[in-house]
Amino acid sequence: MIMKENNKPEVLAPAGGTESIYAAVRCGADGIYVGGKSFSARANAVNFSYDELKAAAEYCHIHGVKLYRAMNVAVLDSEAEEFYDEVKRSAEVGIDGLIVQDLGGLLIARAAVPDMPLHGSTQMTVHTPLGAEFAKKLGICRIVPARELTLDEIRKICETGMETEVFVHGAQCMCLSGQCYMSAVIGSRSANRGQCAQACRLPFSAVGKPAEEYALSLKDMSLVRHVDELCDIGCASFKIEGRMKRPEYVAAAVTALRNAVDGTGDTDADMKRLEAVFSRSGFTDGYLMNRRGADMFGYRRKEDVVSADGVLSELAALYAKEKKTSAADFVFTARRNEPSVLEFSFDNGNAVGKIEGKIPEEAKNRSLSEEDVTKQLSKLGDTRFYLNSVECHIDEGVMLPASELNRMRREAVSMGDEAILHENTPAYHISENELEKINAPKRFGRIDFRAAVSDISVLRTLEGSVSMFVVPIKLCEELEERYIDKAIVRLPDFVSDEERLLSQLKMLREKGFVHFMCGNLTHMGVLSQLEGIKLHGGTGMNITNSYSVKQCENMGFADITASFELKEAQINGLKSNIPVGVFAYGRLPLMVVRNCPVRAVTGCGKCTGCLTDRTGRSFPVKCDNREYSVIYNSDILDISDKLEGFSGADFAYLDMQGLSADEALGVTKRFFTGGKPHGTFTRGLYYRGIY
Repeated sequence: MIMKENNKPEVLAPAGGTESIYAAVRCGADGIYVGGKSFSARANAVNFSYDELKAAAEYCHIHGVKLYRAMNVAVLDSEAEEFYDEVKRSAEVGIDGLIVQDLGGLLIARAAVPDMPLHGSTQMTVHTPLGAEFAKKLGICRIVPARELTLDEIRKICETGMETEVFVHGAQCMCLSGQCYMSAVIGSRSANRGQCAQACRLPFSAVGKPAEEYALSLKDMSLVRHVDELCDIGCASFKIEGRMKRPEYVAAAVTALRNAVDGTGDTDADMKRLEAVFSRSGFTDGYLMNRRGADMFGYRRKEDVVSADGVLSELAALYAKEKKTSAADFVFTARRNEPSVLEFSFDNGNAVGKIEGKIPEEAKNRSLSEEDVTKQLSKLGDTRFYLNSVECHIDEGVMLPASELNRMRREAVSMGDEAILHENTPAYHISENELEKINAPKRFGRIDFRAAVSDISVLRTLEGSVSMFVVPIKLCEELEERYIDKAIVRLPDFVSDEERLLSQLKMLREKGFVHFMCGNLTHMGVLSQLEGIKLHGGTGMNITNSYSVKQCENMGFADITASFELKEAQINGLKSNIPVGVFAYGRLPLMVVRNCPVRAVTGCGKCTGCLTDRTGRSFPVKCDNREYSVIYNSDILDISDKLEGFSGADFAYLDMQGLSADEALGVTKRFFTGGKPHGTFTRGLYYRGIY
């Protein structure tokens, strides 16, 4: 585990621009994460050009701070070579690690810079120990687990030995990261592409009428008061959210967290200042403390906005000047007829050297004194150094101009910075090759159909019409033996009890079930414990490029379903040696949430089963045993008359959950004939695409 020498977790700050870099470093951050001009999950932040990234890396490394680059977006085939080049450019400037989401991006990054540390973004949806262990097998050295986890769930992940970076302050998405498609489906702005429009901050109602409340807006999380508990369980890094926020926010958050980790400062005062600079009706620690409910929800009120005015100048003062954090020790020697010498030691001996100066002159008036030397060497100005000691060896009756002493001091400081920069800047093996293209044979043949069902009567009705069924675990108990070899077992979207789930899956395996659907890396971790199974990749894997398909092939997948955020042409262009499916019918899952927004308002007894937005559209909400809920799109996606255009698809995924047997059979027949959809429907993103 990479932890500081004093075994304190890393304080990791966000920076959307250069001012935030200064704020983070000067207020005590150990690490900073930033985005470049491309492939950043915060595309609307200022972000950093190549030259700005290089300057930021140098500034951070001189100050002993690590700099990570977030390239945590879903990558398209058309962007693969650019992604490859950007990884190499990141290595050239000395980035300390890359934060990635895309499975194909992992392959590309490893090909570009084999020894670059890769961190798994929270958008990889890792939220269990086995998920973390599987991520390690993919070459990931640190993971950022889901924000929805309790203290005990985080502890179990830490116990795997995987370096764990935990969000401790900042905005909290309503949805499990990596599984949110609401912004994309509603407005073509994909959260998985860094373009989230924050649809969850818009009015939504849970009582069946046009929205008058903010049923999807969670308060910002703050776990500053739980730092000791998180330290005790072995967290390696404490992450602050906020690359879109102002430098004063960064200063407030870093200061509060630095004080909490070091056991200094006034936590109450720090929290008051944090709440003033940015909050949504206060903060919450609901997930960590396993207290999910209405208290976790909040929105940005007028009083929240104006409260920042009173603290901004105070916070700006925290990072206005360089902090004197590094000791400077000098030994100055001035002998007759010999060049003067200034020996230096910075950072307790981490940077040492000497500067040769002019030969001292004979003094005409007064001789050079130790006080004269100390006065000039103490002029360290706006640098991070403070004068710790000066030792002088000066012959009587010699003189050296103050300008020469100043030159020697400036050169010593410059050499010290260069030595520390060299020491703290990683050197990588950067590939000189071009990115290897993915080649795969063109697929031919009649398209198959797969139906996701939740009712045994629907399954029986569709027998003979579809090639395979996707079924939840609870339905497996009702299946006759003749259906087992056609059943793909679907795992819960959120795994709250990994041991129980693994036990259930092992029992199903003993009964003869072979096919299992994998929707994220957590699923992959669990399923890797089973032998002799066939893996089928679901849409939650976010397969948007041929390199992700290749990664799935390497992981042993029998087939994958392409992301429904892709356009028709992009799906057709995927290169694959395994069958590729397309989500062809059903309500698209927009969010997976651990804190049910309906239950928070009405309670389970009066559940309306839907959310209503400000236009009156209803979004069904389905609860899974009160462990998590899924929010679905208001309209059904249907491409029954367009399926022929998906020449790159080998099977069509039809989500029949919630349909009667007759309705499901009617949908299937319509797909067979290419008939037009009925009623209100959507084509999803297949023709309008995403940003």
